[in-house]
Amino acid sequence: MKYYFLLLIFLFSITTNAQEKKKNIHYADLSLNGFLTEMEGLFGVKFSYNTSSFTDIIITVNQDSVTLEEVISILSSQYPIHFTQIDERYFVVKFNKTLPFCGYITDKTHTPIEGVTIFNKIKKTGVSSDEKGFFSIKSSVSDTLMISYLGYETISIPVKSAINKKCKAYILSPEDFVLNEVIIKEYLTSGIVKTRDGSVKIRPNNLNIISGLSEPDILQNIQLLPGIESPFETASGIYIRGGTPDQNLILWDGIKMYNSDHFFGLISAFNPYITKDITIYKSGTQPIYGDRVSGVIDIKTDQTVPKNTQGGLGINMTHADGYLKLPVSKKVGVFLSARRSITDIIETPTTKNYSNRAFQNTSITANRSIFDSNVSEIKELFYFTDATLKIIANLSEKHDISVSNLITQNKLDYSFMDTNFIDFSEDQLVINNFGTNISWKSKWNDRFSTEAQLSYSEYELKYQGRYLFIGQDLTIKKENTIKEYGFSLHSKWNINPNFTFSNGYQLYSNLLSSYLEDNDFEFDKSQKIPSHSFYSNLLYSSPETWLVNLGVRANYYSALKSAFIEPRLYAERKIGDHFRVKGSAEVKNQSVSQIIEFTTFNFGLENQLWMGAQKEEFPLLRSKQYTLGALFHKRNWNIEADTYYKKIKGLTSLTKGFESSFDELSEGESISVGIDILIKKKVGKYSTWLGYSFSDTEFIFETLNQGKAFKGNNNIAHSLSWSHAFLWKKLQFSLGWKYHTGIPYTPALKLVDENDSPLVQYAPVNSKSLPDYHRLDFSVVYDFKWSAKNDRFKSRLGFSLLNLYGKKNILDINFPLYGSEDTNGKISYELRETNKSSLGITPNVTLRLRF
Repeated sequence: MKYYFLLLIFLFSITTNAQEKKKNIHYADLSLNGFLTEMEGLFGVKFSYNTSSFTDIIITVNQDSVTLEEVISILSSQYPIHFTQIDERYFVVKFNKTLPFCGYITDKTHTPIEGVTIFNKIKKTGVSSDEKGFFSIKSSVSDTLMISYLGYETISIPVKSAINKKCKAYILSPEDFVLNEVIIKEYLTSGIVKTRDGSVKIRPNNLNIISGLSEPDILQNIQLLPGIESPFETASGIYIRGGTPDQNLILWDGIKMYNSDHFFGLISAFNPYITKDITIYKSGTQPIYGDRVSGVIDIKTDQTVPKNTQGGLGINMTHADGYLKLPVSKKVGVFLSARRSITDIIETPTTKNYSNRAFQNTSITANRSIFDSNVSEIKELFYFTDATLKIIANLSEKHDISVSNLITQNKLDYSFMDTNFIDFSEDQLVINNFGTNISWKSKWNDRFSTEAQLSYSEYELKYQGRYLFIGQDLTIKKENTIKEYGFSLHSKWNINPNFTFSNGYQLYSNLLSSYLEDNDFEFDKSQKIPSHSFYSNLLYSSPETWLVNLGVRANYYSALKSAFIEPRLYAERKIGDHFRVKGSAEVKNQSVSQIIEFTTFNFGLENQLWMGAQKEEFPLLRSKQYTLGALFHKRNWNIEADTYYKKIKGLTSLTKGFESSFDELSEGESISVGIDILIKKKVGKYSTWLGYSFSDTEFIFETLNQGKAFKGNNNIAHSLSWSHAFLWKKLQFSLGWKYHTGIPYTPALKLVDENDSPLVQYAPVNSKSLPDYHRLDFSVVYDFKWSAKNDRFKSRLGFSLLNLYGKKNILDINFPLYGSEDTNGKISYELRETNKSSLGITPNVTLRLRF
């Protein structure tokens, strides 16, 4: 018996010594199988494992005087390996599906970058780098991490590639707008940032869900910002601080856009899935932007050659779309995208509501109400489409060239016939927009770069209608076209880390033609409007104190034989760690704008025409704007307030389309004053923001309202939006409430007979206001994978509901005349009030596949 006892003591001492034994471990680039075999010999233990599971793991350990326990701890912390001890001698080794992934983020000067987002695309989790640029995140070996920071190019890293590596440094390369230092990385929600130069940038593909939208809409997303309104709840009808939509400069890859919507304004004409970022200026516009007197919306698509094929397909209840990003070679890439409505294929609740909203108070809805299949014939065809093609070529380290192309189309073909009364109406409308831009970027050295661009933009509106009723046969034809040729040369010189000097020249030649014809009237006008512009801008930027943009733009309009100087100034001062004050002053001019024409009779759609400035009829638009504001940012609080004063001269009664008894052309001006306030708070995965705007816009026309000031057509005195967003696992929820006071309108008093012709007498211009507007919107999206084994294909299912509680808002009031014929053939007229109503409860469902 005592021999067995001595044997147990002997074996215990062997195993104890094995655990406490210390060895020098110096192995480099050894397979895990080979390394564990060495450890078995050194420490007298056995490891049980599946050799095929660890073929990709290469071990490097350099340690002096370590125990087996310490060796196991080193392996477990640095490699995806898990050890389970069975007894004193035997261990089971398994492949660990999760492992810590760490690294350091720096720029090209090896300076650490704090606040960089490291995002796990599969698990939808992420972390941020600290003040040393360090980060650590647990991920599966099959995951992919995205490292992104505004101002720098996003990089993608497969976790598998870091299995055998320690925490390494990842260097981010700067993008074009690196000088526009970010103040707030999540201004409203993820994908929206505030930059030091006063602009706001939106990245649609990084954007969290927005209330009322099941997927991003570029122009709808912009309306989240205080001071940007759409009183007719459209995507393209954007009013920025008292300016009208045609006074906004909209650029798509450097191409001026003269039509930016589908479905008569309800949907943006730009595909968000190939859009890299959108820059919005409400004020403080840099001198590179010209020929508009209000805001700037600069849309840019992807600028880098993709490393692998990417794409996506999607369909919702209004349209279907697809896009591809193809690497032709390491230096050449091609981007393709297309969208097409389903309105002429299937009627959904969404298209039905959109159609009712767009066509209300037109001959289309009037004919629908009296349609009888036995005695009536009706044809109704409507669709929209857009497509893009972009080619990028990295010719060398110093030279890049890209060619961008965009085409959009909206088409309506409608006719109605009532055989009993021999009534007939026909409306044919086509709106086309095409643009192309060739850009050549050259970086001559670390400090000096240039960009040359050639562009062409073409806009075409064609309308033809006929209206046969009570013995009258009315016909109308309307055409409006713009052909714009452009050339620009821009240079940027980084004098030192604080000063940047930019200069440029722009040449635009616009060929405009307008043609109107009806039974009693014909108008045919062609214009050629060349313009030359030179600009310079000096930027001073100190991260701890000031940012000052001081610029000037000089324009010469050949058609007017006049030159105009536009000084621009934006300044921002940092006070402490969390507070900033800012201000701007700017002068702008605009030579091409829209006028209102009322000859489309009962159809009533697209009644705006682009016209060029002329000394006799349509003066040049000129504006001055001054702003003063402050911004507070601490932890997860954002508070910003901006006050502004804007004055626009050169308005005409045609550009505003007043309802008035006075029908002669009148010239005037507008003055807008206001304040925009934003308050945002984030708590964990929940965020909320409150936006409020007060605005007072007044018009002054010498021949209207006895020369006294009156409220502007687009004046919204008070506007409030309150939004909520919450992320839970793979679900995103958003709820938003919008409210604003009603816009002004001019009431009709009575109908009088003057020289056997009906005449409407109106009250003072814009003397009443519509009822207040409000609605509640909801959205939810769910991200999922079709297969747990295949991470390449990802999907999203989205649902949105506009106007959740079904508020019937009035967007506009008109007073048309309706004629009727009695048995004696005498025509009598009646004055009616017609209301244009908002969308009712409108659902939308989206399904997307990405790869």
